[in-house]
Amino acid sequence: LLPAPCSLLTAHCSLLTAHSGPFDPFPTFTRPVPTLAHTLATTTPVSPMLRKARRCGLRNIHDLIALAVARGCSHYAADPHASPVSPSTDAIGDDELTILLIIGENAYEPTAIRCAAQLARSPRIDGTRLARLALMEKSTRVLTHIARAGLEHDPDGISFWRDLLSRLPSLPRRQEPHLPHWTRFVSMPGIQRSGTATTRWLVPRP
Repeated sequence: LLPAPCSLLTAHCSLLTAHSGPFDPFPTFTRPVPTLAHTLATTTPVSPMLRKARRCGLRNIHDLIALAVARGCSHYAADPHASPVSPSTDAIGDDELTILLIIGENAYEPTAIRCAAQLARSPRIDGTRLARLALMEKSTRVLTHIARAGLEHDPDGISFWRDLLSRLPSLPRRQEPHLPHWTRFVSMPGIQRSGTATTRWLVPRP
């Protein structure tokens, strides 16, 4: 006689348990975090500069944000689980870090883009080199989005943003629902006792 189907299932489960622990009839799966490139519906290029960052101990986007916070982007908070590694500006320059924060291969994290917008106004940033790195890392779309916002809403940095845009490819304007709105790049204190405070572009603090 053939064994009953339920007996076969019991035997199979017992075999699985013996080799891999308790049998879970309803396993859960962790959905992979989408990359910035995937979120923007573009191809994901392999970044040489991201490999350099990994060699410096920067493991993921949260480590990059933590480094940006350490470099003066104090408007944001570092992830408590981020690596304590803090490469010097000789190892990872501010212009490199700005582009690292918006590389398509990274996990999609809007805070990283906001940090890049703030760090781009660092006095250590050279617009020519920043544009060249963006071209090399295929990050011109995000940097152009930031620069256009800066040109329109950062009166103190108009000359920087205008020069930067002149060095980037001329891209058509488009709706960017997945990129932060310009209001996320500025400080908007609003109405206070002394009156209405001026909206200002966030810049790194020394």
